[in-house]
Amino acid sequence: MNDNGNKIKCEVKNCVHHAGKDTCMASCIEVGTCNACVCGETVCATFELNEDAVRC
Repeated sequence: MNDNGNKIKCEVKNCVHHAGKDTCMASCIEVGTCNACVCGETVCATFELNEDAVRC
């Protein structure tokens, strides 16, 4: 769980906030964009690439 007690599920292992199998440790998240009509049109704006990341 993150420090505010909520469990935010995430599978993005290349993010600095990723911990464990599916947990985000960010204290809050920002999701964009404002014009989304379906799930595939949203993104996590809190994402930060970690230094050990596998680059795409």
